[in-house]
Amino acid sequence: MDLAPGNTDPRRPATRPHTARELCIRVPVVSPESDNLTVMALFAGHHGLIALPVVEEGRPFGLINRHLFLSQMARPFFHELYDRKSCIAFMDKSPLVIDAESTLENVAQQMVASGDKSLTDGFILTDNGDYIGMGLGIDLIKTVSGLQAEQHRQIMQSIEYARVIQEAMLDQSRRLLSRELRDSCLCWQPRDCVGGDYYAFKPFTHGWLLLMGDCTGHGVPGAFMTVILSSALEKALTRCGPDQPDLLLQQINGYIKQTLGQQQAAQQTSLSNDGCDALVLFIDNAQQRLIWAGARLSALVLAADGGEPCWLSSDRMGVGYTDTPADYQWTRHERPLRPGDLIFTFTDGLSDQVGGDRNIMFGRKRIQQLLETHRHRPASELMQAVEAAYAGWQGHQPRRDDMTFLGFRY
Repeated sequence: MDLAPGNTDPRRPATRPHTARELCIRVPVVSPESDNLTVMALFAGHHGLIALPVVEEGRPFGLINRHLFLSQMARPFFHELYDRKSCIAFMDKSPLVIDAESTLENVAQQMVASGDKSLTDGFILTDNGDYIGMGLGIDLIKTVSGLQAEQHRQIMQSIEYARVIQEAMLDQSRRLLSRELRDSCLCWQPRDCVGGDYYAFKPFTHGWLLLMGDCTGHGVPGAFMTVILSSALEKALTRCGPDQPDLLLQQINGYIKQTLGQQQAAQQTSLSNDGCDALVLFIDNAQQRLIWAGARLSALVLAADGGEPCWLSSDRMGVGYTDTPADYQWTRHERPLRPGDLIFTFTDGLSDQVGGDRNIMFGRKRIQQLLETHRHRPASELMQAVEAAYAGWQGHQPRRDDMTFLGFRY
C-alpha cells in the first residue's frame, strides 16, 4: 500500500503514490562541448557533488563520476592531454535514466537491475524525456526506509484498532460469563495483538450455552475467521436450540463452507481451506446435566466429590474445512452435573506451547495435573496458577499460537 504523507488514521486509506520526483536534487550540469577544465572546476567548487550530468539541448547525454574523473585526471600528462578536450572522454554514456513519475518501487527495481553503478553514481531524472535533476541511491534508501517505517506504524495502528473491535465483539460474552457464573475464569491472549481464538457465552431460561473456537491461523487472518464464526453461531441459533450442540456445529459448518466457497474438492470455488476447531457446551440447569459436541476441542471435568478427572469426548473432524462433509453429524454427548463440578476448556495454544528444560509441549497431562493440584481453589486463583505455570514453561521460547482457556465451577 502506498503511503500518503500525513495520513495517520488507520481507517482512511492512503491514495497518493510516492514517485521519483521526490528524490530530485538540483546539481550543476555541463554540455558535451564543455571541456574537462570546466568539469574540474565544478567538482572543485562543489565538494558534495558525486556525479555531474551531461545534458544536450535539455536531454540527458551522460554522467561523469567524480571519483573516476579525478583519478584519471591525476595520472601523468593527463592535464596536458585532456584539459581542453570534451568532457565526454570520461563520461558514462549509458547512465540510469528514470522518469520522475516512476514509483519508488519501480526506481528500486531499476537500480537493482542496473547494478552497483547507479547506487554510487546516482541516476538522472527526466520529465517527458527532459532533464530535471538527479537522484541519489542513498536518498532512495533513506526515503524507502522511512516509508516502510511509516507503513509499519500505520499497519500496527490498524491492527491495534482491530484489537479494540475484536475485544468489543467478545466483551459481552465476558461480562455475561462473569455475571452468570460467579466462580469462573477466562484468559484470552492472542499471539499477535488480534487472533483466531473465539469464545461465546449466552444465557437462556433453562441454562447456558458456551462455545470455544480455535480458528485457522492467528493474527489478522485468524481474527477475520472469528468474525465469520461469530456470525455462523448467531445464524445457527435461529435454526437450532442451544441444547442441540451437535446440530449447532453442523449449521456452523455449512455457514463457514458457504461463506468461504469451500465445498467438496470437486466443487471448490475458492483457494481457501479454513475453518475451526470448536467445543459447544450447554449447561442444562433444569436437569443438572452437561450436553456437548466437540470438533477436535475438548474439556476437562473435575467432579466436586474428588473423583477421577474426565476428558469430554470430541470428534476428530474440524468445522468448515474443504474436507469436512457438508452433512457431517457431530456426536452429541451428555453427562450429569453436580454443584461444585469444575469444567475447564482451552485452545491448543496452551497445550502445544513448547518450553521446559527439554523444549517439549506443555501437554494435556501437565494441564490435568495442574488442575488437580488446584481444583479446590477459587477460579480466579486457578487462573493465576495456570498463567504462572504457562509463563514459566514458555521461558524464552516464542509464543507459538493464540492461547485461551476458560474454567468455571457449576
